[in-house]
Parts: sequence; C-alpha cells; structure tokens
Amino acid sequence: MRPETVAEFGTWRIVVPTVRVVESHLVLVRSVGRVDSLNEREAADLIDAYRAATSVLHRIFGSSGFMISFSVLWQPDSEGIGEPDPVPGAGCAIHVFGRRPGELISPVRAMALPRRVRLPARPDPELVERLRHELSLPPEPLTIEAPEGNLCDGCTGSVLTDQERWRSRDVRVIRPRRVLIDPHVLVLPLRHVVSLRDLEPSEVVSLSARLIESLAQFRLGSGSTGLSGFANDGIHARQETPHVHLHVYGRSATEPVNPYQRLAAYLSPNRP
Repeated sequence: MRPETVAEFGTWRIVVPTVRVVESHLVLVRSVGRVDSLNEREAADLIDAYRAATSVLHRIFGSSGFMISFSVLWQPDSEGIGEPDPVPGAGCAIHVFGRRPGELISPVRAMALPRRVRLPARPDPELVERLRHELSLPPEPLTIEAPEGNLCDGCTGSVLTDQERWRSRDVRVIRPRRVLIDPHVLVLPLRHVVSLRDLEPSEVVSLSARLIESLAQFRLGSGSTGLSGFANDGIHARQETPHVHLHVYGRSATEPVNPYQRLAAYLSPNRP
C-alpha cells in the first residue's frame, strides 16, 4: 500500500498513512522536499491543513484534543520507540493524532511499543473515501478545551529570567523546568496562544526557523544530527499549560538514551 492523499491545501497535503498508530491518525506532508524554515504562504497553508485535519478527525472519530509529532533530519531506528512510521518520500511530515476521553489506547502509549509489536490500524478504502469527501467540505468550527486555571506557565516572568535561551520574531526558545534529556528545549510564541489552530502564519514561520536554530545549537552542544518533537493541543491531549509549546529533542544514532523511552517510563498504568 502507498499513502493516500485525501486533500491538498496549497503547499501541503493531508495523507492517510499506510500504517496508522491509532485510528485517528493523519499526516500533513510538505509538497517540497527541502528541509528549511517555512515561508508565509507555506505557513498559511499548513494552518489551513491542520485546521481541516483536526476538524475531520473530530467529525469522524469524535476527537476533542490533538497531538502532533514531527522531526527534522531524523529517521527513527528499526524499533521506532516513541515515533510513527516515516511517510515514504516525505521530506517534511507532521503526524496528527486525534485524542478523546475514553480512548482505548493513546498514541503515546501505542508508540511506546517497538514498531514490530504494535497493532497498527491499517486504513480501509471506505475510510479513505469518507475522509476525502469530508475534507472536500468546509471545515466546521472547533473549540479545543484548554487546561483550566488562570496561571499560564508560558507567560510568567520566570520564563524570561530563568528559562529563556534566546528569542527572535515573536518566538522564544526556553529550557524546560523538567528536562528529559540534555538536548531538550521548548519552542513557543511570545503571544498567549492556547491552541495550535490559533497560530498566525508569521508565528508558524518563526517557529520553524527556531527549530532550525535549535538543531544548530544541539549539534554544537551534544553532537545531535537531527531533532524530533511533539506538541499537545487541548486538555484531552494532556496539554499541561494553556499556551502553545513544542517539545524539541536533539537526536543522533549514538544518543545515550531515546527521549521517548524515558518519557514512556512515566506513563501511568491507569490511563490509556
């Protein structure tokens, strides 16, 4: 099987992967194969594609929160702990997973298993055609429930005084309070943005540029050759603070520990 394109949004395609980690799994694929920061048009197209993908996952699967997984110049090893199968021929791919209360298994828990023992949900032709039809319709408005509380960890003064490493063009790169591995940063907009769906194209352009800068810093500091990361969108995806933030890890074939293996060790046995 080959990945099925079910919609196109300018410079991005929405693809049904041949091996889905969970049922509610789509991939946003950049049309050009180069690995660099996005321009304004690509960023606007990506926002449209993400809004459409999350809307259709909500309509078909009842997803009310979302997780994204991405990488830059990094291919997981054969075990693939913590990461989905790469999309063949995709230079830049963002995996989108739908989350909802009562789900049997979360994408994080599914990907905590080695690739060889996962139980992948292979797409059937009926689902592909339904996705294609639904994505041809205007996306419905979707409100993603944010974590409760008035305090935003992304806006406190200590972020600037204690955590910020650098900033540029309305985006900052910070050191998390709980570091999973040494090459680990958070990348987030300066503006208080609750959901990935609400980002502006200029912010997405800057986020992508900060990822490239983070990789350059990881290369100097720890010999990383690529990076991978994720973000949670909404309380039903276990978003911890009501401010968009990307977890970014430096990766290499000689890394002492896979960050996702360490993350998997923290999974609660009482939650899917």
